[in-house]
This record gives sequence, C-alpha cells and structure tokens, in this order.
Amino acid sequence: MFDQIQRGEANANGPTAIIRMKQYRNIATFVLVGIFLFSGLIKLNDPIGTQLKLEEYFEVFSVDFPWMAGFWKLLIPQALLFSIGLSSAEIVLAIALALNYKTNKTLYSFVGILIFFSFLTFYSAYFNKVTDCGCFGEAIKLTPWTSFSKDIFLLVLTLSLFLTDKIKQSRATGKWVIASTLLSVGLGTYCYFYLPLQDGLPYAVGQHIPSNMKNREDLKFSYIYKIDGKDVELAEMPTDPKAEFVSMQAINEKEARPLITDYRLWIDGDTTDYTQKIFSGDHLLVIVPNVHHTRLAAFETISQLAKTVKIPVWLVSASSDADVNALRHEYQLAFPALSADTKVLKTIIRSSPGLWLISQGTVKGKWSAYRLPNADEIQQHIKQ
Repeated sequence: MFDQIQRGEANANGPTAIIRMKQYRNIATFVLVGIFLFSGLIKLNDPIGTQLKLEEYFEVFSVDFPWMAGFWKLLIPQALLFSIGLSSAEIVLAIALALNYKTNKTLYSFVGILIFFSFLTFYSAYFNKVTDCGCFGEAIKLTPWTSFSKDIFLLVLTLSLFLTDKIKQSRATGKWVIASTLLSVGLGTYCYFYLPLQDGLPYAVGQHIPSNMKNREDLKFSYIYKIDGKDVELAEMPTDPKAEFVSMQAINEKEARPLITDYRLWIDGDTTDYTQKIFSGDHLLVIVPNVHHTRLAAFETISQLAKTVKIPVWLVSASSDADVNALRHEYQLAFPALSADTKVLKTIIRSSPGLWLISQGTVKGKWSAYRLPNADEIQQHIKQ
C-alpha cells in the first residue's frame, strides 16, 4: 500500500520527486548504516565493557521491578552473550541495510533494536539510573538524555524509510550478511579472550597513571553577586565592596575532572600508601577482581613467571583476605596481595586474571589470562 501511495505521488510530482526521494533514502540509509556500524564495532572491541553495562542494567531492574527480580537476575550471567549478540546484530543489520537485503525485515529489526535501546536510555535519563549507557563504549560519552534523543532520531529515520522506494536485492547479498555475522561474532569473541584491539581507557598502555589522577586543567568558576538589587553573573569576583555574594559554580568541571578518580590500593591495617608506591620503579600487578570468577588455569603459569621475572609482583583483588590467601596457597603464589575496588580492577584490564605492567607510573604492558608473557617479554616492554 505504501508503495502504491509513493508511486502515485511520484507520478503526480514528476521525476524531481523521484530523485529527491532517492536522495533522501540514500542519505538516511548512510546515516543509519554509519552509526550502527560504528556503535557495533566500538562495543565488539570491548565486549566485557558492554557486558558490565548490561549487568548494571539488569541489577537495577531487579531492584526497581521486584516482581520480576528472578528474571533479571537470571539474565545477569548471560550478559556477555547479550553483549556480543546485540553488538553483532548492529553490524549485521547495517550491512543488510546497505545491501538492501530483505529491506522490510531489516527495517523492522532496526525498529525493534532501537525501541529496546530507547527504553534503556529513557530509563537511565528519567530515573537517573546507569548514567552512562555505553552506547558508543568508552570512545564517546553521552549523557542519558542525549543518548535517548539519538535513539529517537534514529527510530524516526528508520520509520521514514518504509515510505521510500525499495531497491532490488543483489544475488550475493545473503552471503555478505552471513559473512558479516561470522566476522562480528568472531571479533567480539577474540576481544573477549585477548583484550580490546583499541584500548580507550585511562589505564591503557602508554598512559601515565599519576597524570591521569590529576585535574586536566584548572577549574574555572562563574560567580553570582547581587549588585544594585540585581543578580549579576561574573567571570571574576567583583572589587565593589557593596556587591553581595549569592553563589558560585564551576563552569568546566567535566573538562577539568581527572580521567581517574577512584584508583586506590591498600592492605587492611597497613598505613603504607601503596597507591603511590606502585608508581615508583617497576611492578607487575596480577589483577583478579573476584577469585571465584577467574581463569584458574592461568595461575600455574603466573606462579612460574613470578619466580623468574626480575621485578616485584603483586596480586590485586577485591575479594576477601581469606579467599585471596586460599588462592595464593593453592597455586603457590609467593608474592604479596593488595586490595582495590572491583570496578577499578575491571576497568584496568578486561581479563581475570590479567597482568598489568607499570614502570615509573607509566603502563608498559597488559596481558590477558589467555596470552601470558614470559620474563624476557616483560623486560622488553619495560625498556620500550
């Protein structure tokens, strides 16, 4: 029916209307394909980051919707599959739309996934929950309302494509869609096991952690003073003694805020500042956020590595001292342990266990549990 209406309008308005409609379709398709490809690739590059974000949503929903708490808690262990599946779907749908593969079904799939994302971003914005939706991973940070507006814009754009002419599918299109599916799932799986190809976190190789813990620029303030009975906003404090102070606020708080705000290492009952001590000299940190959710097979290799490497080795975990000591005893991890926040450790490296090499406060290397280095490789990274 839509095609008949469109053809009738096109015949009435002549070739110009047809050209304009094709131009609109091309532009709208380009925007949708570009954004979905970028979004999917960014998230597949860091599937654990998306997994953590989905887990956060499921945990919030289990509290806010107690009558469905069991359902949401059931989804938490499946968050990684959702992460790779949804991110791969974004890429596959973008490829399918670009190649005009089963256009109507593809557009309906776009509508479905955009409604799902719109619900998440609206919930985040309206109820101030999960304030970073992770729409573009760590590459681009959007406020919840900006994310919601973006999803609504894309939803309207998708719905508008139902009213345009459909281009016939090429015979080879189906093979490209299958190939894109396999490559997308393969990319997400690879990055899960061997760390992101592009690390955009402030703990990445080459980053100087002490610098990332400082303000990036000086704070600037705006001042509200009552002058002659009126509130006046000023860039500097006035010299007029009759001016009455009302309020002040930082105008560049987001730009000035440190990239790292919650990094801290400690030993219970010990007054030593291990956060700063790690920045002096060379250290190899074995990151284990939770000893009950880690690749135990890797600790045999780590135990041997600790005996041959010529720098201090520390285990860092958010688990209890009893659990950490049990792990150290079982795998003969003859090096000390520190404590840290779970979220910080999962941000430092997307692997458990994971190795994090620090030299004079600069990150020199990161290795996942599935690709551990030897002592010579660690020394080479320190010299780089």
